[in-house]
Amino acid sequence: MIRTQHWPWLQLVVAFLIQATGAGALSYSYSVIAVPLAETFDASRMALMLGLTCMTLGAGVVSPMAGIAIDRLSLRLIMIFAILMTALGFVLLSMTTAMWQVPAVYGLIFCFGYVLLGPLSASTLLARWFTRKRGLALGIAGAGTSFGGFLFPPLISWLTDLLGWRVALQVFAAVIALIAVPVALMAADRPAVKGYTPPLPEGDADHEAHTGARFNSTDTIIRHRAFWVIAVSVGFMFAAFTATVGSLTPFVLDTGATREQGAMLIANLALAAVPGTLLFGWCADRFDVRLALAAIMLLMMLGLALFWGTPDMPRLLAGSLILGLGGGGMLPVWSSLLAQIYGVLNYGRVMGLMSPVLLPFNLLTPPLAGWIRDVTGSYDMAFMAFVLLLLLAVVMIPLIERSGPGSRPAEGAAVKG
Repeated sequence: MIRTQHWPWLQLVVAFLIQATGAGALSYSYSVIAVPLAETFDASRMALMLGLTCMTLGAGVVSPMAGIAIDRLSLRLIMIFAILMTALGFVLLSMTTAMWQVPAVYGLIFCFGYVLLGPLSASTLLARWFTRKRGLALGIAGAGTSFGGFLFPPLISWLTDLLGWRVALQVFAAVIALIAVPVALMAADRPAVKGYTPPLPEGDADHEAHTGARFNSTDTIIRHRAFWVIAVSVGFMFAAFTATVGSLTPFVLDTGATREQGAMLIANLALAAVPGTLLFGWCADRFDVRLALAAIMLLMMLGLALFWGTPDMPRLLAGSLILGLGGGGMLPVWSSLLAQIYGVLNYGRVMGLMSPVLLPFNLLTPPLAGWIRDVTGSYDMAFMAFVLLLLLAVVMIPLIERSGPGSRPAEGAAVKG
């Protein structure tokens, strides 16, 4: 029998493992799966990247509807649906006979797992169960993505060497279903169903009630200035991080380093992201979340600046660690900011609506960085452009209204029933 006060921490375990499954199976494992696909179908590098592109595009279409569904339907059942769709995707992927079928599977099937086994579900769950320690909980759960990145790619690689890639993907599908479905069954949609009431700091009850009424419609949310300021500034941040990580190995080879050293830098970046999630999650509970957001961007700017020119290995190591530390804080701080401004009741809807706005940034910046390298012969201009985008994002942060404990709702704000 689980005691009432233990249910929030059980939900934290669920959120951690769900994000580990989504990120580990779909994002981090993609390059491992791409190797046998390229050998089987004699695919070009560009064709191989279409799977990720189509999955991102599919996620952009699914996200708004998923956000509304998460606020209205059973989050537990939605997670189970996403797990089964992910397992189905790996079975279908193992049966492909032509390269065009691969992006079709990623764009039409895996997009559900990409959206629903990620921050949208996990952060919504934790935003409902945690108030005083919400930022820390989001940070711990966010570390699940790094855990999945360390766990699943080696597992797929080992299964592929042992069984061949087609059978390996089928076995992996069974592993996901057998492990992740029981985890999702432990999810409790809302604290009230377990007789638990999250303790609210003084003033938070009024804030949650006000934001729940103020932002209870899609029209109200998209008309709110902070929605677009957050979307653009966070979009710049995610774009700079995604493009840099995607370009890190080719960039490292340009500096004269080896592939092994490039792999080490990526591992260092992923490891640094773990304390980053915890540190900035803790900061989000104790300080103005906008300050934490600015600190993340400044750290990322410093990490990118260390990559300029022809850096030696100590500079590359320092840059990767600093960039990873800042990158690890992106999710918990962004999630905490949305929960504070828009309230727990509207959290899924807001994140779902914001995801398509972030989509162009994540789609365009990785190929843009590669194009700059092809034209100029180096990544310096790309890194400089990312620093300028982050600087612009920092300048935009004061336009986001302060919210949460101790803050007051904007005067004259309309309340829609």
